[in-house]
Amino acid sequence: MLAFLIKIMSNKKFIGTLSQKEILKLYSKHVNAPKVRIFKGMGFGVIPGERKGIYFKTLAGSRPSDPPLEMINCRSSGGVFNLGHCNPRIIQVLKDALDGGLDIGDHMLLSEQRALLGKKLAELMPGDISRTTFGVSGGEAIDTAIKFSRAYTKRKGCISAIRGYHGHTGFALLAGDKEFKDPFLWNNPDFVQVPFGDADAMRKAVTEEISCVILETIPATGGVLIAPEGYFPAVREICDEKGVMMIMDEVQAGLGRTGEFWAIHGGMYPNEKVVPDFIVCGKGMSSGIYPLSTCSYKPFIEKEIFKEDPFIHISTTGGSDLGCAVASEMLDIQSDPKFLAHVREMGKIFGKGLEAIAAENSELIKEVRGRGLMWGVEFFAESYCQFGMISIIKEGVLQNYCGNKKDTLIIMPPLIVQKEEIEDIINRIRKGILNLRKIKK
Repeated sequence: MLAFLIKIMSNKKFIGTLSQKEILKLYSKHVNAPKVRIFKGMGFGVIPGERKGIYFKTLAGSRPSDPPLEMINCRSSGGVFNLGHCNPRIIQVLKDALDGGLDIGDHMLLSEQRALLGKKLAELMPGDISRTTFGVSGGEAIDTAIKFSRAYTKRKGCISAIRGYHGHTGFALLAGDKEFKDPFLWNNPDFVQVPFGDADAMRKAVTEEISCVILETIPATGGVLIAPEGYFPAVREICDEKGVMMIMDEVQAGLGRTGEFWAIHGGMYPNEKVVPDFIVCGKGMSSGIYPLSTCSYKPFIEKEIFKEDPFIHISTTGGSDLGCAVASEMLDIQSDPKFLAHVREMGKIFGKGLEAIAAENSELIKEVRGRGLMWGVEFFAESYCQFGMISIIKEGVLQNYCGNKKDTLIIMPPLIVQKEEIEDIINRIRKGILNLRKIKK
């Protein structure tokens, strides 16, 4: 009992120090007022408080009628919480690293932890991808891959997919959709988009001016789209013919999300073990604890980029010693064959459950699609999807609609989810959709 009370008291230093009403007021005044207005209108607690495993509790609402909620996190922040919230193995490694004398480290110097993590990544990468440049965010790592492609090929062009999303930073934003870049006057004719999954359109678009093709293995913000069989091998062939770099964005689909460690290397189709020139990771590299992203690539690229100046690309806090120690433990957990088999098994149960819900609600739901524990539920109308999202949240399952395809929910439970929890999630989603049917009537 004493230990429990001490834990509650210690949490008060960081969680629940203010009421949700007070926090919303401060957030509105000093961070983002329009975002506060959106969340205040939802009518329930929206600020995460205590968190553990696949669950978190919101703080009490801004009105007496707005109760705190216990939520199952099926958003996973795009894969940040692959191992759930506050994973004890990850926390222990971070504590041990701090106690062992590690800090961020100096980006201009060499690093024992970067060397060790680079080696581990190389052992897990497909083909001869064996070099890694570290960053903090997925967008930064995407920028690095495009930047290196331009430097290597001496070309400016970049092909990406319509509805694709690669981040909000420089080159990453240019490779994304108009909705995100037009408000910032961020357009460039060298960056062209083609339909995802259309190899003929890709072949026509790839000219002698193109430096790279960048694709998400499963476009998440684009609607959890599944490429037709043979698409990625065809893209690889096109890139080889034209001397173009192939960049795979595995920020959300990688690190075991599909039930295979890399979605591009057997996680989409067992017989399609495509080896790109770059694999980019973010989100899940953090283990929900310490920000880290990686841009991994083949050795011939390193020789060209760094031959004149080994300091030509840096990231001050990218690949921090503490972040590398945390990521190394995460890789040990998520690359374990037993762990991946668990993801595949949970994915089968989850997929069947979602398909059953779709069959029961065929007037609302158009299609269910996904791999492993990454699923999209497409509705016949954007309004059904968005009301459905809120209805399911009220049943205690956090998920969201896809930013570039607003008729589709993306549902990504933490990879540590257990069978009984999957069944609970399915039941809650079913209740949420039933409530949506009542609203529709």
